[in-house]
Amino acid sequence: MRLFYTIIFSYFLVSCGGSSSSTREQNPDTPPPTPIVSFSISDAPSDSVISVNVTFSSITLKLITDNEDDDSGLNLPILDDAGNPSSMTIDLMNYQNGDEKLIINNVEVAVGNYTNLVLNTSGCPQNQNGSTEFCWVVDGEGIKPLKTPSNKLKLGALNISSEIEQSYNIEFNLRSSMTNTAGGASYNLKPHGIRIVNSAEVGSLTGSIDANLLTIGDGCETVFQDNSDHGKVIYLYQGEISQDDIMADEFDPEVAQNQIPDNVVSPYASDSISFNDDENTYHYSFSHLPIGNYTVALSCSAIGDTEEYEGIMIPNPTDQLHSLTIEANAGSEVNFTEN
Repeated sequence: MRLFYTIIFSYFLVSCGGSSSSTREQNPDTPPPTPIVSFSISDAPSDSVISVNVTFSSITLKLITDNEDDDSGLNLPILDDAGNPSSMTIDLMNYQNGDEKLIINNVEVAVGNYTNLVLNTSGCPQNQNGSTEFCWVVDGEGIKPLKTPSNKLKLGALNISSEIEQSYNIEFNLRSSMTNTAGGASYNLKPHGIRIVNSAEVGSLTGSIDANLLTIGDGCETVFQDNSDHGKVIYLYQGEISQDDIMADEFDPEVAQNQIPDNVVSPYASDSISFNDDENTYHYSFSHLPIGNYTVALSCSAIGDTEEYEGIMIPNPTDQLHSLTIEANAGSEVNFTEN
């Protein structure tokens, strides 16, 4: 049986446009059915960590309000098997390369433009010495606390259309959203780099990399080591890149302290390349990409890419970039080869 959470805000309700039914033709005042919405979570790979565990409790869809501290809105709790509000602990790194974890299934959500989707975590520590019971990272040194800001990840606006069934994926790009803090004693998970995508309007991108490209670029003598910050990274940008644009590394404009050029283009996502033992190749992968045009580029000198703007050379080697188009429900392949 579907479990519904219903909220009615009269200024959010809209008509179904061109759709019709015999019931509505007989009674045009009959309101359109409320959309049924689901939410899932997935992850893009991160460097140098083994697992990233987060406990989630609910999603809040914020209403239009002038008060930023106003927490009113539609709260969608995560439910246990008996249908009671609960929480769910997820190792994000178990849901990569197109895999995803369903956390909220088939709930009624009124049509409208919601100003913020807040992903609520539960029990995450608020300082570097906090508990690792509910939110933690495992790296090469052991288990470390994973902080989230006030246990609320505010991810931005979400438009619920009149489409009857809708599904959204919350994609964590941990190379952007998770940082090492307190001299390596803990980690911080923040909204930057976490995106909400409509699952009906996404595609994927994969490809291989010629091994020679990993060492022939400027400053690329570092030997590839899997599960480490080896600096061999594929960067993905939305749209075409002009000759005057600078392709940027991963940085957070809200916290970066250094000067950022005006013509910098921020990456949509990035992926450290890995070695596929079965195919004996180096490869990369992006999933849940919104449809549209992209530019993908290789850098073999991206060691230490952090939330600061490092001005990493992209592409490196200089000719290693490609343009492509992502189509809905389709996989694209772009391989990097030595010219």
